[in-house]
Amino acid sequence: MLINRLFIGLVGAILMFFGDMLLYYDKNDYEEGKGLDAIVAIMKDVSVSRLYIGGLIGPIAAFFYIIGFTHILLIAKPSWSYMAIGIFSLNAVGICCGGAYHSHCAYLGLLSRLKVAEAFETFLAYLKVQAKLLFILMGLANVGLTCFIGLGATIFPRWLALFTPICLMALTPVVGKLPKGFHILIRGGWTNIVFIIYYGMALWLMR
Repeated sequence: MLINRLFIGLVGAILMFFGDMLLYYDKNDYEEGKGLDAIVAIMKDVSVSRLYIGGLIGPIAAFFYIIGFTHILLIAKPSWSYMAIGIFSLNAVGICCGGAYHSHCAYLGLLSRLKVAEAFETFLAYLKVQAKLLFILMGLANVGLTCFIGLGATIFPRWLALFTPICLMALTPVVGKLPKGFHILIRGGWTNIVFIIYYGMALWLMR
């Protein structure tokens, strides 16, 4: 059962990564440090069908992510079960916001090609608020997961804490310096790649 949950979580991370690439992959890459503006510049020229499919993948991927997060309940030692429930709940709520955020990103590409600047700016302001909520929730959830494993509260070895998403996010500045081509693939999908690495390592341990 645990292996199945880990595999489903891996599928969710891969799906969300694929959705990211549909939304804003471009062989010309984008400039690091420009945030959403750089992504919008790409998405306004992406085909509408890519935006539709890329956006719709978000909630579906989030569903797989949530099932994957149930592994937290399965790896917990009995005396840590309440902490496991809390960490799972934070992850579940966080990725719900993540799926919605991903879906809403498609609107950036759709609205950016219309001559309604005020509507676009209003929506962008809302999306930035949503992004802050998402990163706060997932940040807390991922810190919790790292502490959970690092404290020896799970059946996993403590060193796996080094491969949890929050620890891997520390590599973001390095990933941001990757050469053109690799940059948009790795840095552009980094928030999901860290989960792909984590689930991959967990599955390797359970082999």
